[in-house]
Amino acid sequence: MKLQAGLFLRVAVLLVSGSAWAQTTGIERYEDGDFKAAARLFEQELATPAASPESQALARIYLAASLYALGQVEEARKPLEALARESPEQRVDPARFPPELVSLAELIRQQVEPERQRAAREVALQAAREEERRRAAPRLRPEVFGLFDAVDRRGTLGAGLAFQRKSLEGSVRVLLGDPPVFQLQGGVLPRYGVLRPFLGLRASLLPGIDTYGAGPVLGGRLALPAGLMGVVDVGADYFFLSRDDRHRFAVTVQAGLGFELHLP
Repeated sequence: MKLQAGLFLRVAVLLVSGSAWAQTTGIERYEDGDFKAAARLFEQELATPAASPESQALARIYLAASLYALGQVEEARKPLEALARESPEQRVDPARFPPELVSLAELIRQQVEPERQRAAREVALQAAREEERRRAAPRLRPEVFGLFDAVDRRGTLGAGLAFQRKSLEGSVRVLLGDPPVFQLQGGVLPRYGVLRPFLGLRASLLPGIDTYGAGPVLGGRLALPAGLMGVVDVGADYFFLSRDDRHRFAVTVQAGLGFELHLP
């Protein structure tokens, strides 16, 4: 194992030093006036997949300079166009290269810049479309929660299933109690974000005592990691009772946890 690791390390060092040697040799060939050999070496450098963006930018500049010195102006445009697209911040050094090449590189950069801006806008627009599709996609949210009734000073547990599409949300909930309570709730989530307020109405049915009620709900939805959603609702319900042993009003706080399931 140690022998294999040592062999791998020596090969890696040779590859890295070989790339650096090729680039250094290309620059030396260019400075010596051997532009044909320099162009060939820089083409090899650009064909190396492991080359860093910085070394690629430098190789494109020297390749363009070598081709330009050979009178191949049209061929010199290609690495300059690639430079303008891939490394727009990199400039051709006027202290090292001919002013004609510097002017050509700047002209190409100005021509390519609108294209880059259009591409960037298209990427941003596509990302916005994807985000809008993600937000508009319908989703189900199984929930478990606890409830506290501030009037009766009692608490209970419950479960439910919520359906959400864009800014609309509806849910069905069952509260375990004596008697059990069935709730149908609907409302709107006015804005997007990690924390979304909820405004809605709720209808409650207590079949065990033939009673029903309704009232407004104010709450919030908090997006959590792993697709979880924190749910808090504060409601004020008025019950239409046929008995006198129960309160007609209820102020409740429901807090729980849901798991979002995105529908196709």
